[in-house]
Parts: sequence; C-alpha cells; structure tokens
Amino acid sequence: MKMARTQNAFRNTIWGVVYRIVALIGPFAIKTIIIKKIGMEYSGLNTLFNSILTVLNLANLGFSSSLVYTMYDAVAREDHEAICAMLNFFRKVYRIIGFVILGMGIAVMPFLPQLVGDECPPDANLYVMFSLYLSATVLDYILFGYINAIFSAYQREDSRLKIMTVRYVVQYVLQIVILAVFENYYAYLVTLPLMVIPNSLANYHVAKKQFPQISCVGMPSEETKKAIYYRVKTLFAHKVGYTIVINSDSILLSAILGLSIQSLYSNYYYILSSVCALVEIITTGCLAGIGNKLIVDTKDENHRTFLDLSYGWVALIGFCATSMLCLYQPFIGGIWIGEHGLLDQCAVVLMAMLFYFWMFRVMQSTYRDAAGLWTKDWPKPLIAMVIKLALSIPLLYGTQHVGGVLLPTILIQLLLYFPWEVHLLYHHVFDRGPWHYVSRMAWYTVLTLASGALCYGCCMALAPGNSVVTFLARLGIVCVIFPAVWICATYRSAEFKGMWKLATRILGKFIPGHK
Repeated sequence: MKMARTQNAFRNTIWGVVYRIVALIGPFAIKTIIIKKIGMEYSGLNTLFNSILTVLNLANLGFSSSLVYTMYDAVAREDHEAICAMLNFFRKVYRIIGFVILGMGIAVMPFLPQLVGDECPPDANLYVMFSLYLSATVLDYILFGYINAIFSAYQREDSRLKIMTVRYVVQYVLQIVILAVFENYYAYLVTLPLMVIPNSLANYHVAKKQFPQISCVGMPSEETKKAIYYRVKTLFAHKVGYTIVINSDSILLSAILGLSIQSLYSNYYYILSSVCALVEIITTGCLAGIGNKLIVDTKDENHRTFLDLSYGWVALIGFCATSMLCLYQPFIGGIWIGEHGLLDQCAVVLMAMLFYFWMFRVMQSTYRDAAGLWTKDWPKPLIAMVIKLALSIPLLYGTQHVGGVLLPTILIQLLLYFPWEVHLLYHHVFDRGPWHYVSRMAWYTVLTLASGALCYGCCMALAPGNSVVTFLARLGIVCVIFPAVWICATYRSAEFKGMWKLATRILGKFIPGHK
C-alpha cells in the first residue's frame, strides 16, 4: 500500500505542534490556579499521583510500540486479515493491562500516606483522589485505547491528535472554571475519568469511518506473537529504566523530604519538561528523514550530516539551558508563583545541567532509533535504574536537598548513556572511531559553560532581583550574548558552515524568492 507519506508527515507534524501547545498551556494555567487558589500542596499531590501512575503504566511493557511496529509490514502489503488479527490481539492485551494497573493501583493505596509524608493537607482524602486518577488511566485501557494502533500504523496520527486537542481544550476550560470559580479540587478530579469516555468513543468512530475494512477479528500467528514478545522484552527494559530514572524523583522527594519540597521541585521540573517537549518536536520531525538518509547516503555523508546536526542541536539546547539558568528565578519568583515558590540557586544550576546533559545526547539517540539499534542497548536503562536508586536515596537523606535526585540523573546521562550510545552508533552505523565526535561535544560543552557563565554574570550585575522587568532584561541579555559567543567561536568550523547551508536550504523551500 502506497501512502502519501509526505502529506501524512506534514499533517502529523502540524497537529503535533498544535496539540503540544494546548498540552503545555492548559496544564500551566491549571497548575497556576491550583497553587494560587487551593494551595501548593495540592499541586504537589497532582505531580505525585501522576508519577505513581507513570510507574504503574510499566504494565504496558512496550506492547503498544511492538504491535504498531509489527503492523507496518501488514499495512504495506494491504493484508487486512493480519491487521484485524493483530488489532484483536491488541484489544485483549490492552484490557488485561488495564485490570493489572487497577490491581496494582489498589495495592499501592495503603502506602499513600507514607509516600505523601506528614505535610498532607488536612482536608485531603488521598484514597478518593488517587482513585479518580487511577480510574482515568484504567478506563483509557479497557475502553478503546487499542484503536490508536490503527492511526499509528497508517501514519494518520493527525486524526488522533485532532480528537485529543479538542478533548483537552474542553477538559482544560472545564477544569479552569471549576478551580477558579468553585475552588473544588474533587470536582476537578472527577473530570479526569469523565473526559476519557468521549475521547475514547471519538477515536473508535473516526477509526471505523477512516478504515472500515479493519475490525477486531481473528488472532495473529504464533510466529507474529513471538516477534511481538521479542520486541516487548527490549522495550520493557528501556521503559522500566527510563521511568525509574526520570519519574521516581517526585515519589522519592515526597517520601523523604516532604510534599512541600516536592511541590516546589515540581514547578521547576514542569518548566524543564515543557522546554524538552518543545525542542524535541525538531528531532521527532527529523526521524523519518534520517532513517531514509541512512539507507540511501554513504557512511561519510551520513557522518557529516550527523556532525552538522549535532552542532546545531547542542547550540539550541545550550541556549535553552542558559535561559533556564538566568530566567528560572525571575519567572517563578517575579511572574508566576512568588518568592515563596523559589528553590535555592544550587537547585537552579542543577536543573539547567540536567536539561543540558539529558538533551545533548538526543541527536545521537535519534540516529540510534532511526537505525533500529534500540534492541542492542537494552541493558543500559536497567543499569541506570540501579544507579539512580542506589545514589538518590542516600543522597536525599544525607543532603536533604533536591540535588539528591538531580545529580545522579546528570551523572547517568553523562557517564553511562552518552558513551554507550556513541559506541553503538559509531560501531554499527558510521564504522569509524568516535573520538572526533567526542572531542567536538566536549568543546561544545565547554563553550556552552563559558557562554552560560558570561550570560549569568551579566544578568546578576545588570538585572538583579526577581520581577517582570528583570525577566525581560535577562532574556534580552541571553538572546544577545549567547549566540554572539557561539558564532564568534565556531563560524569557521565545518559544522557551522554545514548548518548554515542546511538553514538556507530550508528557508529556500518556505520563503518565496529566498535562495
């Protein structure tokens, strides 16, 4: 089956951006209202419950990605019988997963007071609150959540994203009204499971309309099941490791340092994750094109492109990390929450470092995924998980500081993930030594550090304090100094020239008359 891949990719990207904007603005507004109207502790409970449910979602094991990957071939061959069989299998698996998550959630509930600590709001019923969160997750699995596989397999993610965008616009407006007017946290939580139902029904009806030939009939062959189970094993390792390394922070902070510190941390982390989501739109859009280039271009051409893209990527995330370093405090303290919502400057430095070292390896992991190498480094996230827990728990008890969860994650990204992925990529894709790339990344990191230190020094000298004026002044300083330092230091390099050619080529496609 020949699909309009370019057209589908364009639609998926456009609606992906629209959905991402809605998914950033809505929760930000809701988080702000909860903090202002109901209390910081309730914002912390939101983050804690989401983190617990993210861990419980490990029951998925990676079945979603595995099945969709298996369906690609059947879609290309227009084998409707095989697609129907796999979808039917997926429906059964999804419903089993839903009930497994329900059981694990009920098992977790007796331990909620220990996870929240002594700072639980006196009028909060943890069991009712968590039950509403849990019911939303379970409903998503046992209704028509499996139908999303069809949209992915046929490259029609835009259909699903349109429905989700409408759902979340309605949901966020409703939640904002409930919180702002009635200040009722329980009514806000009731909307979570209620909005799952129309979203799931809409997905089902749109899928039936677009793909009337597809229904849940039959079962896949044993050979197909074995292929799915094999991918599940490797994806499960990646999912477990990533979830524990990234999403255990809120649980550990709440249980060890208390809900107040966890609430403050969640505000900083929300900003960090939002910036990550925005910049990763770039690599998500590049994935298919990179996969194609790996097939049709020579290894030397691919390596040259990889170096150029890595240069541009690190410059972008270096600018974002520097912006966080300089703008976190005036934004949170002067614009968003107030001085009572601030962590100390050490936490800000560590948050900026976490963003940088987490994101600076994204381009190499994008190439790894495009080359299909994710099955070869499955032990890596499991090792990271062990290191994370082994370091974070004693550090939190010893320092009583949020750095106890941030520092281990930074070390894991820098000392485990980065070298492992570099070796894998250069050994299997580029077939050459990695030292030139490693030295370039080290140079870019030193350059980012110098640029960031200069920006921060100028901000503290010229725009001290936390206010709207301070925020705008610091933003101007970063926007001028950081790119100026980078361009002056790298404009003669092959990577800068390569990125300049790529940028002008892209402009030539989108701007009439531009050459």
